[in-house]
Amino acid sequence: MGNEAFNESHPYQYGVFKDKKNPGETPILVRRDTPNDLSKKNIIDKYTQIECIEYYKSLRPNSNFIGSREYFPKEKKYGKYIWKSWAQIYDLATFFLYGITKYKLCPEISVDDDILGKNKKMRFMGIYSRNREEWIVGSFGCQMDSITIVTLYDTLGINSIEFIFKQTELTTLLAEEKNLENILKIKQENKLGNVKNIIYIHCNEDVENLDEIIEKLTKLGINLISYEKIIDTGKKCFEEKDNEIINKKYRRVLPDDIFLLCYTSGTMDNPKGAMITTRSLTLATNVMYTISFYLNSEDIILSFLPLAHIMEQLIFTVCLVYGTQTGFSSGNTNRLLEDVQQLQPTYFCAVPRVYEKIYQTILDTISKKGFFIKKLFDKALAIKIYNYEKYGTLSHALFDPIFFNKIKNLFGGKMIWMLSGGASLQNDILQGLKVMVGVPLVQGYGQTENAGSALLNSVYDSCCGTTGGVQNTTELKLVDLPEFNYLSTDINPETGAPEPRGEICFRGDTVFKGYFKDREETNQIFDKDGWLHSGDVGVILTQNGNSIKIIDRAKNLFKLSQGEYVAPDRVQIILLKSKYINQIFLYGESQYSYPIALVYPELNECIEFLKENKKMGEINYDKINYDDLCGNNIMEEEIVKDCDIVGRKFDLKGFELPKKIRIISEQFSQENNLMTPTLKLKSKSIKDKYINEIRKLYED
Repeated sequence: MGNEAFNESHPYQYGVFKDKKNPGETPILVRRDTPNDLSKKNIIDKYTQIECIEYYKSLRPNSNFIGSREYFPKEKKYGKYIWKSWAQIYDLATFFLYGITKYKLCPEISVDDDILGKNKKMRFMGIYSRNREEWIVGSFGCQMDSITIVTLYDTLGINSIEFIFKQTELTTLLAEEKNLENILKIKQENKLGNVKNIIYIHCNEDVENLDEIIEKLTKLGINLISYEKIIDTGKKCFEEKDNEIINKKYRRVLPDDIFLLCYTSGTMDNPKGAMITTRSLTLATNVMYTISFYLNSEDIILSFLPLAHIMEQLIFTVCLVYGTQTGFSSGNTNRLLEDVQQLQPTYFCAVPRVYEKIYQTILDTISKKGFFIKKLFDKALAIKIYNYEKYGTLSHALFDPIFFNKIKNLFGGKMIWMLSGGASLQNDILQGLKVMVGVPLVQGYGQTENAGSALLNSVYDSCCGTTGGVQNTTELKLVDLPEFNYLSTDINPETGAPEPRGEICFRGDTVFKGYFKDREETNQIFDKDGWLHSGDVGVILTQNGNSIKIIDRAKNLFKLSQGEYVAPDRVQIILLKSKYINQIFLYGESQYSYPIALVYPELNECIEFLKENKKMGEINYDKINYDDLCGNNIMEEEIVKDCDIVGRKFDLKGFELPKKIRIISEQFSQENNLMTPTLKLKSKSIKDKYINEIRKLYED
């Protein structure tokens, strides 16, 4: 493929419409090579992760599969990547299975679920760890006996973790040592549910007071077993031919079994356990056909996005299906580029926030080299973007040796393409990074509920701002949202071409089974014909190969007293363009005719405004801090005015704009449980925390 991302058939054709059309929606959109029947097969025709690893263990048992960086405890430094083969990982998973069987972990329970049925027999194991070899070994071992994996992560919060423990009734956790302290806190608050057994994984970095934490957990009745002991026990069973263990009739996971409960970090209430089958994930790897690029045994990916989330689960399953090597990061985002340079991956997947930080680091580094260098770099960047958008070329004979080859080497020097998912990446960063690194950077769109792989751009599409098209296992349609004036009959006012808009709906084998023990939420997301309603609003760009662009969010709404609906996600994105706003939370109630907002401000911009004409009198303005701005009427009124200016510039209606705001001094973050791991605001948590401020804004 080289460094070119252009072909003569551009724009890339993403899909075709079927003839049938129901009132109030578009015809069904499908990939053009599957106009009649959706694909039911992936590239190797294997539909469980265990089948995939067995396939490559048989095909090339000794080739590299899982890589981890070696660690030197005395120097407290990481070295090169050490690899294990397909056969080695498979053997370790078998020993893990024998070990947990010997210790009689993960007992069978009866589950009453409207979707799965009454008295459904299930077994569960929670995994509470960053990405690492032991995560994968434990998961494979569990799948060898149909034990469903329950994913856990720090930012869920104690109450959400308690909810998951109660809902699944799980008794066994596979957890890193560094998470034992949090587990102890949960146990001391009597929120650990039925958890009695913890298989703990050794961390490279020392955990403070580890022995004391283990002792306290033991005294509280928790049985702690090291991961190494589980593996050694299983290996001993194998070597000593323990027939009770090795000849036991294990029931391996089947393609349509629930192998994973992937809990979504709800923005409103308790997390929901999406029931994921291995068929949905292994079929979702067909998204590679959409990208027009295929992987092989020589390709390498860096795994650092959490395996507790669907995006990384899909990426890892792509590696399984295509026989690709996976190298795990060392676990610290500050070492991410160091990991990349050591691993030298051929493709790289991340969320927009990671790319934004990398992009800004590059620009900051260039700025420090002086005015002339920065001017030359900016000119070179602009020329490369122009050439790419007009001709599709990502290389430049003059500027690459001067600037851009060095940037490519930041990514290890062997990168072929990159992917961004989880949210929309700004167009300037998207196009800028493409030409800086000299490889395609494609955007994707997916949800936990559709195996994370609903839409993806082709590497040959040089346009930006879209999420490409549907894959060959899924069909798509848009449904009218008349209350927001999004209609399937919409046209582009400038070109006159049809541009249908509406809520994006999916149907196909990659769509999940439903939410665990939650028929009500499941019924809300599916309609009677089996269509998954995503809650996202899209437009089909008929003049750009029927690619899809996400333009709004339909589900996170509030209704005002005059009957108007407001989509806060969209309004918040626009109001972030105000120079005074770092973060904003828009809120409204049906008994009021206007929304209000909580604003975490841009401190320096606020200081500059207040300093002008000494709006607060004779004070030292340079010493103003965030707390000083809280309740500052002068500043709050100015932010309201600026929101009005910015909002109307981007065609927001008057009723969508906040009439009152309150400045807050604490940033929304994962650490204070006000943001999800995908950096979305947690509406209910923010409302609960700031309920007094909200009430006061409406009452004043």
